[in-house]
Amino acid sequence: MAILPVVAYHAAQFASASSAVPVFAVVLAVLRKVTGGFLGVDVFFVISGFLITGLLVREAEKDRRIHAGRFYARRARRILPAATVTLLVTLFASYAILPAARALTTATDVLWAALFNADVHFAVSGIDYMGVASAPSPVLHFWSLNDEEKFYVVWPALVGLVTWVCVRRRVASLRPALGGALIALGGASLWWSQHLVSLGDPSAYFSAASRAFELACGGLVAISWPLVERVPNVVRNVGAMLGLATVLGCMLTYGTLTPFPGLMAVPVVAATALVLAGHPSGGAARLLSVRPARWVGRISYSLYLWHWPVLVLASAAAGGLLGASRVMLWVAVAFGLAWLSYRFVEQPPQRWPRLRPTRSALLFGLALILTTVVAALGVGRLAQAQVTAFDAKAVQGIVPITKVDRGLLWIGDSVTARGRGPLELALKAAGWDFQVNALGGRPIISGARPSWTPLCQAKPACGADLVLGGLGSGVPATVVVDLGLNSEEPEQYRLAPPSPTDSGLRNRTDAAGRLVLKGQDTPAQIAAGVDKLMHLVPRGTNVYFVAVWLDDSIWGNVTWRQTNLALKTTAAKYPNAHFLDWAGYVDRTHVPYQPDGSHPTPDGMVERARWLVTQLR
Repeated sequence: MAILPVVAYHAAQFASASSAVPVFAVVLAVLRKVTGGFLGVDVFFVISGFLITGLLVREAEKDRRIHAGRFYARRARRILPAATVTLLVTLFASYAILPAARALTTATDVLWAALFNADVHFAVSGIDYMGVASAPSPVLHFWSLNDEEKFYVVWPALVGLVTWVCVRRRVASLRPALGGALIALGGASLWWSQHLVSLGDPSAYFSAASRAFELACGGLVAISWPLVERVPNVVRNVGAMLGLATVLGCMLTYGTLTPFPGLMAVPVVAATALVLAGHPSGGAARLLSVRPARWVGRISYSLYLWHWPVLVLASAAAGGLLGASRVMLWVAVAFGLAWLSYRFVEQPPQRWPRLRPTRSALLFGLALILTTVVAALGVGRLAQAQVTAFDAKAVQGIVPITKVDRGLLWIGDSVTARGRGPLELALKAAGWDFQVNALGGRPIISGARPSWTPLCQAKPACGADLVLGGLGSGVPATVVVDLGLNSEEPEQYRLAPPSPTDSGLRNRTDAAGRLVLKGQDTPAQIAAGVDKLMHLVPRGTNVYFVAVWLDDSIWGNVTWRQTNLALKTTAAKYPNAHFLDWAGYVDRTHVPYQPDGSHPTPDGMVERARWLVTQLR
């Protein structure tokens, strides 16, 4: 119940809209129904709170103390081997598969995960798990494990403190005091979680403080187990079935637009507690105890570790979303890796006699942590060297300008945003005093069209006209208008809610695989836009218009070559306007582009930045 919905939810995110094999298309359609599959993590937190609290309370009642060393030795043998192997394999695979800059950030993410603070790292980075990330971290899922590990620090200490106080005061039963402590902790956590959600703070999803109430709920079930056993079996059975139905219902009705966690997490958390409290003879218990379910449960930890990096790296290697059959294949690979990890990585350290002593197990865990830290630092240095060498290409052949007025404004869209690094390096090498203003989906002129609306109409300073108009008399001596055909809007349909890896929108294509357009500006409208921009700048300002290039096999219905001709012809009317024929350069040199046919690859971005900056005379 914890792992399968998460795997289904993530698998659906990395799948494209269609499949040539009908059976895979059907499977994908089923997976897409699990819009709240991320709730599996919440189920996991409740289960973990139940199990760990039960272990601690039984130890406290037996020995009247908590053996912290033994507790952490068990966690080291159980958790660290599989986590370490996953982190190391993901680290080296990312270095081999991903672009250098992304491999560098992955090395940083692995370092934080190895130090049990990936949750803090991702929260501080401003990542919105419910938003859309075009290049998610291969170790993003370690946030939940690091939340769990913070529970391992706080809760044993709290149980130990309460136990010590009860022993000093000769309190016979520890459970009421421990229950009160958990209720206080859980209540504060739930309040904080809802507070962050009400503010729209994305850190609410990652924060251990906003998730503690889920672990506390599981802990309360464990503490109150003597009372649970007094409840009639029929009541426990009915409660478990209702809980199971509620968990499944939430997973099918919640989505990434649900404000979460906060109060919206309470139903699934309470329902999981009801399932845990169910009697072994009940229907829910029997359903979850069949052999396949138990097998998945045994490998669930390793499956959680492996499925996410497998999907992220497979999609990165493919250059985008995967076909349904490929997604199913990679999910099968993740299951295979999970079984191997369970059999040969998870289990052996728990049986090795040499790791039975507490000191040996703790030193073993420390060695695993240090190994990952050293590996992350080493791969980070290698990736940084590649990034430095990559950046050096952007400034090759750049000659410093001799202009007196070096002020430059670069108005761009998503192409500029994605290639901002090499572009700024090239501009800096040329000696420009520059500002780059990039906004994805920016058209040359703002405003609604007769039958449709540009992507960014509602955003401030959307079109180039609004950018220039907002400067007043502060327009610099050089302006570059580097905008694609963002006034061309492909028809789209909603396939799924936005997710951490996918907007959920798909473009319609015709029988030839070309985009079906909802609307596009005519070359005459583009020419009018150039005229408007030229009237917004002083006569002493040089304005460079960059030509568009698109892959005709994808964008064959777009009049982009006619638009370039309109840009060139209209710019020729003004002595201070210039046309940079990027499309002609691409045709001559075959600059590499991504599969979307509109954005250059990282190497293409370097070549683009270098060529454009050398044209600014």
